[in-house]
Amino acid sequence: MRKLSLFAAGLAALALAVLAGVETPAHAQSKGKEIAGTGSGTIKGKITTNHKTSTDGKIKIDPNNKDASHCMKGDTEDLTWVVGDGGALADVVVYLKAPAGAHFKVDTSKKTWQDEVDVDQPYCAFRPHVMVLFPQYEGKATGQKFVIKNSAPMLHNTRVQGSPLKNPTKNYTIPAGKQEKHDFKADTQAIKLNCDAHKWMEGYIWAFDHPYAAVTGKDGSFEIKNVPTGVEVSVWAWHESDGASNSGREIKKASLKDGDTITYELKK
Repeated sequence: MRKLSLFAAGLAALALAVLAGVETPAHAQSKGKEIAGTGSGTIKGKITTNHKTSTDGKIKIDPNNKDASHCMKGDTEDLTWVVGDGGALADVVVYLKAPAGAHFKVDTSKKTWQDEVDVDQPYCAFRPHVMVLFPQYEGKATGQKFVIKNSAPMLHNTRVQGSPLKNPTKNYTIPAGKQEKHDFKADTQAIKLNCDAHKWMEGYIWAFDHPYAAVTGKDGSFEIKNVPTGVEVSVWAWHESDGASNSGREIKKASLKDGDTITYELKK
């Protein structure tokens, strides 16, 4: 099986801009070292790659599958490498990672996360293909819901698999037009989605214990709001070519200040 890191894929450039935010006070420690900034900012950036896919860009749909004719009406694009103009790379998870034994203090009054995150299967691919969640904070549920939808005219069987201790494997048989809700725990690896009825289907979820994460769009851009400033943070990037059990790659470590602009370049 081919396994490529973002480095091997030729991640070409990442630009981070931290914008001025509202100052927040430091808080008392809880559950290990707590990382609380002197203020808050927004990280913006763009990820590009010089990777050239060796495939024809199409999903290898099993022509003998009973649903093949419907599958081929819609999701035929191979979503592993979605590269746009200028090498813009979609579906990269960019996130902050706390040091071992520490966690980020989250100001829950400044909500940047969705109440509900949905994934759908209108044909034979998970849409969105890559997602980030904030299901837990300090071991407690945040209330964010995850819904697996099936708007296709046939049955999908959705298998959810993360680390054995955090998100053990669970299967859902979802009839046409129905949906299921799933509760996640914050995990240390990517959580895979598969459909056993259409074995080429794959999707990925990262479930964090903080909201400081985003997925790049088709233009390679991302935005993470209300990040702590005035403390050292580590910025990581993960692409599915890194593998579900891999954390990705640290692309920047810095103490962010309001108004800072950080440029980072990683060449093949």
